[in-house]
Amino acid sequence: MPRTDDVPPEVVERFNRLKRDGEDALYSIATDIDGDGMYGERWLFVTNKRLLVLSEDGNGSAPVEVPMSEITDAEAEVLVGNGIFHVTANGHHIELLRYSNTLATDFAKLARAVAAYAKDGKELKTAALDEIDDKKRCDKCGRVLPVWTDICLACMKRSRTLGRMMRLLLPYKWRVVVASLLTLAGTGISLVQPYLVRPFTNQAMIGDPWEKGGPPLTTDERIRVLIVIIVAWIGLQLLQTGITMVRGVIVAWLGGRVTLDVRSKLYDALQRLTLRNHDRKETGRLISRMTNDSERLQHFIIDFSQEMANELLMLVGVGIMIFVIDWRLASWVVIPALLILVSTWWFGKKIHSIYHQLWRRWARMTARVTDALSGVRVVKAFAQEDREINKFDGANLTLFTGHYRAEKLWALFYPVVGAVMFAGIIVVRHFGGLGVIYGEMDLGGLTAFIWYLMLFFTPIRYLTRMNNWAQRALTAGERIFEILDSDHEDYDDPDSVPIPRVEGHVQFKNVTFGYAAHEPVLHDLDVDVKAGEMIGLVGHSGAGKSTMINLVCRFYDVDEGQILIDGEDIRKVKLEDLRHQLGVVPQESFLFVGSITENVAYAKPEATREEIIRAARVANAHDFIMRMPDGYDTQVGERGTRMSVGERQRIAIARAILHDPRILILDEATASVDTETEKQIQEALVRLVKNRTTFAIAHRLSTLRNADRLLVLEKGKLVESGSHDELLEKKGVYHKLVHMQSEMSAIKAVGG
Repeated sequence: MPRTDDVPPEVVERFNRLKRDGEDALYSIATDIDGDGMYGERWLFVTNKRLLVLSEDGNGSAPVEVPMSEITDAEAEVLVGNGIFHVTANGHHIELLRYSNTLATDFAKLARAVAAYAKDGKELKTAALDEIDDKKRCDKCGRVLPVWTDICLACMKRSRTLGRMMRLLLPYKWRVVVASLLTLAGTGISLVQPYLVRPFTNQAMIGDPWEKGGPPLTTDERIRVLIVIIVAWIGLQLLQTGITMVRGVIVAWLGGRVTLDVRSKLYDALQRLTLRNHDRKETGRLISRMTNDSERLQHFIIDFSQEMANELLMLVGVGIMIFVIDWRLASWVVIPALLILVSTWWFGKKIHSIYHQLWRRWARMTARVTDALSGVRVVKAFAQEDREINKFDGANLTLFTGHYRAEKLWALFYPVVGAVMFAGIIVVRHFGGLGVIYGEMDLGGLTAFIWYLMLFFTPIRYLTRMNNWAQRALTAGERIFEILDSDHEDYDDPDSVPIPRVEGHVQFKNVTFGYAAHEPVLHDLDVDVKAGEMIGLVGHSGAGKSTMINLVCRFYDVDEGQILIDGEDIRKVKLEDLRHQLGVVPQESFLFVGSITENVAYAKPEATREEIIRAARVANAHDFIMRMPDGYDTQVGERGTRMSVGERQRIAIARAILHDPRILILDEATASVDTETEKQIQEALVRLVKNRTTFAIAHRLSTLRNADRLLVLEKGKLVESGSHDELLEKKGVYHKLVHMQSEMSAIKAVGG
């Protein structure tokens, strides 16, 4: 039984005491609000005989029970901040318990399971109960995962994110190998140069012999040593410069190419995200991931490949060299170095969470800008510029405070690191100077050691700053991979059924669906649409008309029941085949930036000029197109703003005609246009619907007179079905809608 293991022993013991003969517990679920409306647990047991509510305290309130045989309905009612689970038994509404909205989905599914039992009178379906607790949870922390991904951001390891980021380089591994070899060579050269300081000081400057006890070097010998060392330095520097330049070019290409790949994958993922995911994510936030996050990823890959590997090698190499020169002096260097590395690791963990907050603020501000610019006409129409400016200023200020908090921590951290480095250098100079004074160390060795010491602390200082870049990039990487790992529409499912030609027979079988699982829009809907039939969808706003269309297009999948296309479950049909045979003319036709030709041919880019013109003629669009200065090459503007509503609509109809779909969707295709334009659109639609299965939603009910059948929806349920005349004779819901619309038309006529 799902979730039974979570039931406290006291509650289980109390249930067992109250258990009846032959009674089996099918399901148990806890609420987080007690009988007094305060936060606390109460338990609902679903058995084969009754619903039983118990408190956690065995001495608490008396149990509430309702026999299953008396239940005729069940409902999870959504309120503000909480909800009520109640049942109807013997004509009475009985409140069983309340819950916070975090449990709304579970109780909504439970209500549907109990209501289905009450409807058919059969056994309560345990499969329906099993779905209640089917939320994806993190295996490690138990948190509920976002619906669009299997990744728990709270438990995501930065090492895993880093590994995924570096795997982006795998397609270009040979360039990476060459760059790595060049890095290794450059590091080796950098390590040789400081060591030449020792003979430069001891032999060339002071004239010390090469071996102890030998005669001092002559002036000529010292000059020859000086020249050799100078030439060696010049040669090494020229070689290192060439290596650095070649490596820089390779790494710059790698960074740009990987970013190109990431943006392509990210855009592909955004295009293939399910509409449920798009509904949950603001456009501005997605744009932020596409631009800001991918750019930070590029910088990190370049810096990591070109600098971090070099600095790490330098750190190890210098560490070896200073121990070779003087192990006792090198031991004094290890202590501050370890302090810096440990503090950097600790600081990195602390700053990582701050960057997550900062990135959310970035996304929020981007979303605010995108929203305001997209709706700039509405903003100006209501003179709300100041209001939008204030909203932006608030988001901008929040972003500033986040940035300031992060940068303040770095501003405090870097001076501490610098002070520790300075302490290490002072210690080396002190003990090294004493060693030279007492003859325990040669001056050239100390000079080389100090030079190496500067090289030793430079990568440490760099790595602390690299940690800053890494935390930014890791946060960006997590946000990018979250999108890449999100649920997407599977166009290439190998188990899907190909359907190269759709006849157009559409069936809804016991379909229940809600955009939020605990708030169904359609309830147990049964509809059978024959191939070639024109169906008019009628009902009040919010009745579920557009939802039916969204399900036919498979923008969403049903929560319960089936939708069949030519006898095949729509979820098992190859999605690409289905979408290619669907045509949609929406209420607000969207035109892409480009010419009229490009927009008409959007679904069929290979269409000839003649095919495009023929489609425009059928859509009654050819005449107004030819009146424009550039004809079919006229630019429509962003979202088609250079076209009138009626012109955009007829271009959308031409697009659908050229697409030649087997199933046609008309969603308020004549709304918001004048009478003359509506007449032209109606003429085009009459030509368009011939020999196609058509679902039409119309703002004006009179435009559905020619439909073969009208389906009247009310609160997500099918309440009437029939032709226009048949439904008028019934004098039901449709008759009332027609009557109301006639009265409104009369009022408008008088007012005009």
